Amino acid sequence: MRLATRSPQNDSVWHGEVAVQGGTLPIAMACEVDGEAPPVILLHGWTLDRRMWQSQIAALSQQFFCVMPDRRGCGAATAPADLAQEADDVIAIADFLGFERFALVGLSQGAVVALDAARKFASRVTGVVVSGAPLPGLVERDEPLDLERYRTLAEAGDMAALRSQWSRHPLMQTHSPEARKLLSAMLADYDGRDLQSPSAPPGLPDEALRALAVPVLALAGEHDTAWRRACAKALARAAPRGRYGLIEGAGHLASADNPLRFNRLVCQFLRTCTDSK
Repeated sequence: MRLATRSPQNDSVWHGEVAVQGGTLPIAMACEVDGEAPPVILLHGWTLDRRMWQSQIAALSQQFFCVMPDRRGCGAATAPADLAQEADDVIAIADFLGFERFALVGLSQGAVVALDAARKFASRVTGVVVSGAPLPGLVERDEPLDLERYRTLAEAGDMAALRSQWSRHPLMQTHSPEARKLLSAMLADYDGRDLQSPSAPPGLPDEALRALAVPVLALAGEHDTAWRRACAKALARAAPRGRYGLIEGAGHLASADNPLRFNRLVCQFLRTCTDSK
């Protein structure tokens, strides 16, 4: 890992870089408490990057050691996109930072990675929070998402058209000025390289989710798509230690649309995971 440095914008946030197979993952770290704060790794969604957790840093770092990576193929990561590798990336980050056990928080595609890591490395994971998770293994997909069209635009180098079209998708609709500004900044930097080296998402069939050994909090924004809300409810029912939470006034990017509600639910849940470990 490259020597960690403080952020010039926020001196409570440290930045570093972790080596994984094929390259590196930049990470941001924040913790405001002394002693052994329970660690939590936060995984961003598709076309986003670690900046999506800006609204979580102040609240979560008061109780937890927060680690926010750019996932492979995203942001400033040099490791190529490969969804099948990302559970191992989570372990690489945890091992380097000396986390024997840790919690996971993931949005959308990052939620799939979090669940995959919890399934494969259950003994290391204290709990998982997922928001807006796509789970076709539990609920038949009922949501338009034409990745091939976006891939064609990326391969043609027409990122302006890709960003414009994707910004109008229901999953990208925000419900607060702060969320809109944050989303616009991340989307403006999205370069589409993950689309040009596509990889299959990890399989999360019904039986795998029903066998999850870790506590799971399945969240959904009130204005997220009907399918994502159905997936969250189905996961809460399927996971042996699952529970459900609704983020009022929020869309798919619930962590930015209503950070007060999102942060409260996440902190309450992660505290129960820490107390029961």
